[in-house]
Amino acid sequence: MKVFIAGATGVLGRRLVSQFAAHGHTAVGLTRDERGDTIVESRGGEPRRGDLFDEESVVHTAEGADVVIHAATAIPTDDPSPEDWELNNRVRREGAQVLTKAAADVGADQYLQQSIVWVARQPDGTAFDEDSARHPDDPSTQSAVDAEDISMEAGELYDFDVGILRCGYFYAPDAYHTRKHGEALIQGDQPIIGGSETAKISRVHVSDAASGFVAAAEGNLSGIWHVIDDEPVSMAEFSTALAERLDAPAPERISEAVARREMGDIQVDLLSSPMSTSNDKLQAETDWEPKYSTYKDGLDHVVEHWESE
Repeated sequence: MKVFIAGATGVLGRRLVSQFAAHGHTAVGLTRDERGDTIVESRGGEPRRGDLFDEESVVHTAEGADVVIHAATAIPTDDPSPEDWELNNRVRREGAQVLTKAAADVGADQYLQQSIVWVARQPDGTAFDEDSARHPDDPSTQSAVDAEDISMEAGELYDFDVGILRCGYFYAPDAYHTRKHGEALIQGDQPIIGGSETAKISRVHVSDAASGFVAAAEGNLSGIWHVIDDEPVSMAEFSTALAERLDAPAPERISEAVARREMGDIQVDLLSSPMSTSNDKLQAETDWEPKYSTYKDGLDHVVEHWESE
């Protein structure tokens, strides 16, 4: 099977290249420069230069693909403003438009779209699943909803299978926000937001997110799945557990109002609002199961990796 991956040099995309290649598939990664070529090649993939916003370019690079995957993002960092999210919103929306058309043009059998579980987070904080109503609550969430709709409509129009993989909140040793989180804890500068002590959030180690895409592709499936681990965890519990593993000071608490001034509304809402769902559907329909079934297992791996560096 030939798999074309947009976003192949990102934290998820690198693992997609590695895991598809390890399963004996041809992993073709969309790249923009020599550095991207090196990343894809080092993971066992074939780099092809192109531009996500140029349909002709993407069709050329995706030629021969059986599966097309949209794993590209442009998540902003370091206290982003609403304007900083606009590129990520464009990557989701326009990227989905270009990639679904390319999938049709190259005759792909399946298109897989990365999304986020909190598009279906319920206003009252109750648990939810793949059939729950979506509630986009900010522009970044709305763009994920739009990308899902673009994908599903394209599947009906062009008659290929479409899979929407809604991932939990990512963490991994090489994920930017995880590294910043660990560094801040060591420096005693990673507070816990007031109100986040009881807000359970569904997370996933990025390696497990990638293996969910592999399972969906190898099963040639259509549908929506939540790709998360087995145990939602609050920000307070996650931060405390990571601090303990790093022998860092116990994180202090700050009020939600202070957090909003320092971190921005989008990040505070994400971390302080309940987001509890399950991976039951993905496990029932594929042979997937998370290697890091809880955040405890995943944080052990994260810290072991950092120590080995």
